[in-house]
Amino acid sequence: MNKSILNIIIFLIFFTKNIYSQNFKGNQKAQVNALFSQIYQGHVYEGSQCIIGLIVCNGDTVTEINIFTGVQVTLTVDFSVFEDLNYFSSRSNINFLPNIFSRLPNFTSLAHMSLDDLTVPIPDNISLPENLQYVSFQRISVPLPSAFFSTGKIQNLNIYSTGPGFAFPSELPNNYYLRVLRATLDENGLFPYNAGSSLKNLSSLTLYINNKGTHNITFPKFQPFTKLENLEIFFQGLDPSSQLFGFEPSLNKITSLNTLEIRNYGFNYSMDAVDLSNLTNSLSLSFIYYVDNLKVFKFPVGCSLILNYINASIYEADFKNLSRLHIVNDKFLDNLPPASNFDTGSMSFLHLSGNKFIGSLPEEYCSFKKNVIFIGNNNLTGNVPDCFRCLGGDQFKDFFPNNFDNFDVSTPPDVCTAFSLSVPVNQFLKTNETTTLEFSGSNIGWDSEIQSSQNNVSLEITTPNKNIKITIPPGAGIQDATLKFGVNFSINVTLQYEFFGPSIDSYYVNGSNIFFKGSYFSYNPSYNNIFTINGNNTFIANIQTLEEDTLNHGLGFPSGQDENPVSILKNCEYFNVSIDVAGKQSSTVSLLYFGNITVSNVSSLILNTTGGEITINGEFGCKTTDFSETIFKINNVDVEIKQISESQVNITYPPIENAGTYPFYIIVGDFKYNSEIQYIITPTFPPTQTPNPTPTPTPTPTDGENPSTSSTLSISLVYLFSLFLSIYFIF
Repeated sequence: MNKSILNIIIFLIFFTKNIYSQNFKGNQKAQVNALFSQIYQGHVYEGSQCIIGLIVCNGDTVTEINIFTGVQVTLTVDFSVFEDLNYFSSRSNINFLPNIFSRLPNFTSLAHMSLDDLTVPIPDNISLPENLQYVSFQRISVPLPSAFFSTGKIQNLNIYSTGPGFAFPSELPNNYYLRVLRATLDENGLFPYNAGSSLKNLSSLTLYINNKGTHNITFPKFQPFTKLENLEIFFQGLDPSSQLFGFEPSLNKITSLNTLEIRNYGFNYSMDAVDLSNLTNSLSLSFIYYVDNLKVFKFPVGCSLILNYINASIYEADFKNLSRLHIVNDKFLDNLPPASNFDTGSMSFLHLSGNKFIGSLPEEYCSFKKNVIFIGNNNLTGNVPDCFRCLGGDQFKDFFPNNFDNFDVSTPPDVCTAFSLSVPVNQFLKTNETTTLEFSGSNIGWDSEIQSSQNNVSLEITTPNKNIKITIPPGAGIQDATLKFGVNFSINVTLQYEFFGPSIDSYYVNGSNIFFKGSYFSYNPSYNNIFTINGNNTFIANIQTLEEDTLNHGLGFPSGQDENPVSILKNCEYFNVSIDVAGKQSSTVSLLYFGNITVSNVSSLILNTTGGEITINGEFGCKTTDFSETIFKINNVDVEIKQISESQVNITYPPIENAGTYPFYIIVGDFKYNSEIQYIITPTFPPTQTPNPTPTPTPTPTDGENPSTSSTLSISLVYLFSLFLSIYFIF
């Protein structure tokens, strides 16, 4: 016996043995037998239920059912017993009584259901299983009840064809689960007007508009959708006899869209403007098979447009908002559209290959970015502009095949004698800002390089073959740069520029540091600000930031004793100072230095709580100081300044309630002095007591003696005695 035949016999014996040993969970075996009996209208032997392609089993349970038959069959099988089912499909000629959706199982895993033709009504009160996530109707001729959207969690619903009797619910309930909807619209029903507001999480919508030979279809108006990203409108009409619609303006309100595709004959583009400018930036927009008038379109900014199998001129279309344009199989004989139809700087892809374009390649196409243009497989002729020929045919392989007179893929690069670029010499730049220099030329190419004596100088071609921009950061001194263009950067242009020299205007003191103000200091760490004071003392200042310059701060110095000019400056003495930046020396200026206010013996100053007047010694300014705006406050209360000079201030200070230490400050010009001063209670003394002397007894005059006469006599005797002594000593 042939060995292969023997193997087949052994396999069939093994297969038959396993079939007849098949066991099923619950009542599944009986329902499978009933299914076969109703399909084949005859007896099915017990145990032969799992048949490849019809019933798929996993152990003791059915997981897939794929029903097909060549004759009309009505099934009454109870499918609810197949709880582990994850795929159910029925082909044409299959009907269900009662409706299949009223006897579905509570699927234990995510399930997929596909029906070829549904003609039995779906009950209004159905409750769909939550694990039924994918439902597809090849044809449906009964209404979809509202419960189809309010129960269950269907995520993907497909309606590819409808028959008489089909209708959507007139108003959809709120639904949070449906993500993908494909629906056919014809004369059998209207698309729900509130789909945008009710389908909360719908992200993809495909509408098949069966407008071939129809007259009464109503194109839907759209509410804005919350999350709709993809909209496809597929008209079935393939010729101008199809029912046409005015372009629906509500499409411009679906601002969540990322892609919009429209196929075949359906919209009449010759009547009104087609405004899509409100749609999202970077929208991908496709028209396939029919667009007859591109002049009426207003595209959104950043749009990517695909035109396939159209028969329309693009010569006058406004493509300025596009970032990408892909045209293929356009049979309209036309010249290439002018570059002015585009924003050449924003176009990242211009695919015009495989069409019927004629004429020459415009000079203005030199302004498109390199490797953006695809124009092969057309009927272009004439001379190719110099900008392309300078680099050779190998750099532009997507230009061929065509019939150019002076350019093919083997054309070598040349020295590009058409190159020109005018760069002025000795540009003067500010040291405290980034400078942008812009120059124009012709045929400068798409690629460039720069070498500069200063770091971080950049070169950018802003308009290919025409305009360049050089960005120079803050710097100093005299610099130069070499600009390189062309094949292998063989074309060199020299740029020389010079930064303005520095100057010193003034200074101010903050704490223990001095800050100089002026113009054109260095703001670049590569170039030091070197100050020379009094001819032979040099100090390197800190590099100032541009932000500090904007705030009108000055150049300061490190805090070290030997690094800060304050260490050699004296109050009220003039000093000479200049600055050198990258070899550029400023003029020397003479400035009077005053570093800070000082108060002599502040700790010994004592004031009385009753107020009073005091003179305070110290250093308050120099002879050029303006004292007219001096402020003196004790405990934040103004005091009266009676007199102030460089070394003294005389004040009348106010009384204060309690003794203690109080803050005070004095401001003279830009200088401020803070400290504390002591108040004491004004001392008081008791009144002086005059002692009472022991009284001297007064002699009692004798009888007949007059006291007044006695006193007068005594005085006379003293006078005579004094006169006698004077005469004695004189002689």
